[in-house]
Parts: sequence; structure tokens; C-alpha cells
Amino acid sequence: MKTQQYDKKLKKWMYDFVYEGKRYRKKGFKTKREAEYAGNEKFNELTKGLYLDNDLSFYDYFKNWCETFKQPNVTLITYKSYKAAIKHIGNHSFSQTSLKSLTRNMYQQFINEFSKTHSKETIRKLNGYIRSSLDDAVYEGLLAKNITYKVTFKGSNPPKDEQSKFINLVEYEILKQYFKSQNNRSSLALFIMICTGCRISGVLNMKYEYINQVKNELFIDERKNDVSPRTLTIAKDDMRHITDMIEKLKLNTKGLLFNSFGTTLTINAVNKQLKQACKLHGIKQITSHALRHTHCSYLLANDVSIYYISKRLGHKNISVTTEIYSHLLEEKYLEENNKAIEVLSAM
Repeated sequence: MKTQQYDKKLKKWMYDFVYEGKRYRKKGFKTKREAEYAGNEKFNELTKGLYLDNDLSFYDYFKNWCETFKQPNVTLITYKSYKAAIKHIGNHSFSQTSLKSLTRNMYQQFINEFSKTHSKETIRKLNGYIRSSLDDAVYEGLLAKNITYKVTFKGSNPPKDEQSKFINLVEYEILKQYFKSQNNRSSLALFIMICTGCRISGVLNMKYEYINQVKNELFIDERKNDVSPRTLTIAKDDMRHITDMIEKLKLNTKGLLFNSFGTTLTINAVNKQLKQACKLHGIKQITSHALRHTHCSYLLANDVSIYYISKRLGHKNISVTTEIYSHLLEEKYLEENNKAIEVLSAM
């Protein structure tokens, strides 16, 4: 459905289409792109779904997809990453190619260009977002195949030092005991993150009804992907501490646990508490997400399978886990390799 038209009299662009027998028209847009996007947005509003037209530019398709399927279902922090992806795509000439005209060669050129100024991790994330959106386009019959598959990239900007994402296991245990000794909401939130390996959104979205004291289980709802809602088992002593602190701090048991006394616990408050704890114990400065990475490291060090860890962390599939924690798995491989040699040598 082509919505945009040029009004020669006004020297402006307009959108004009008919939906269910009713005509929708609006004039006064400076550019064809503005008229097209406004028309698509109006149509999307009327149909309460994605605008199913492969004449749509890739940029507008991806933006509509993010706004329709991601914005209502992910946290504000997560959606910032999608907004960044929209901006990256919009800055490239590739963005105005119609959906039906996309080719693997075009997409590879886009990724090659993007790779010149970004790290491998940033490219991996962007490619993942685009791949998911085009999977939906294939499902809706807008594309015959997903052009993102088998794309290659390496990145140019060095990623963050891997060690900056972790603390050692002794420090991890020190922080756990410290947060257990504190009487405030941020410390309890950090304690739960250490016990579960969940993202901070999983804690901030927690409700009292998500806690099963009998089975020592916590339901985690991070609103990250289809598999991120999950139930995790924790140690009995850890569960006892969590429930005791909920009662002691008089947290909200009717709605969001950390939305108490008219104030909502913020990510900044949690990270500030973590920063103070690290400084007190001579631990390098980290963000709360490093606790999640260290949780994985802790489990791997104790011979827990990568399959279980992937499920526990709420990753969409095991390949996400192996890609993010590839360096840890390499260390584990070397350990297992030495074990294998010992076993084989004893034959």
C-alpha cells in the first residue's frame, strides 16, 4: 500500500489511503519520507499491528517492528538499545531500501561499514535485533528468506576488557555476605541478583507472589525475550534471608516488591550501593550486570553445565550463552582437555 502523494498546489507531501471503506488523508509533510512514515503509523494504529507491506523501507519496517513488538514488552533500559539500533540503521543509505528489495549482499555491505567503527559485541547485538525482525517478516510472508543468516563480521573497536565484566569468586562471596548484613532495599536487590544471576530488571519487576518459600523458588520476569520469564531455585538459607528482609523492610506485598512507601527503587540507587560496597572491600568498580557475569563464572567453575546455565540466565538459546561467555568456555575446555589426557593416559 503506497500512501504518499505529492500535492503540487501546496508543494507538500501527503498520505492518502482507504481502510475498511473509510478514507484517511493528511497533508502538509515536507518530505516523501515523512508522509510515508506518518501514513504507515496511522495504518498501524488502525490495524493494531505491524504494517504488512514489503514496499515499506527497511528503516520504517524495523522502527515499526520495534515500536510494536518490543517497546511494550521490554524494559526502558533494554528499549534504549533498540532505539540505538534504529538510529544506526537510519544513518545508512541501506535504510531506505524497500523490504522486498533487500539482498544478502546489501546487508553484508551494511555490516561491513558498521564494523569499521564498532566492536564485535555491538555488531552481534545489532545483527541479533535485525535478524529477529526479519524472522517476523519471513513469518508474515513479506520476505522469502532472512538475509541476515551467514553474515560475517569481526569489529574494529576493541570490546571492553573481559576482566572488567567480572570479579573473582572470593570477592563475589564477600559481596554476598556483605549485602546479607545490610538493611536496605538496594542491598536486598543485589543479594537476589547474586543468588539468581538475573538481570536488574528481574529484581525491579519482582512481586511477592513470585516467591515460593516451600520450594525455595523465585519467578523471574525480566521482559527481555520469550524465555526470560523463568522459575529459579535458590538455597534454603538464601530464601529465608530474602523473606525475612521483606518483612523487616516492610516491602510492598501487594504489587511490585521494591515499589514501597510511594518510591520505586532505581537502577542508579542499586549501582550506587554496589559501588560503595566495592570501595569498602577494595574491589574494583563494577556495575550490577557484572554480578550476572560472575554468577555464570561461579557456576562454570563448579562444573555446572553450560546448558543449565543458559536456561538459568534466561538466554534465548545456548548459542547466546556460548558467544557471550566464549572466553570462560575456552578456559573450561583447557581444564577438561587436561582431564581427558589424564584419563586416556591411564588406559
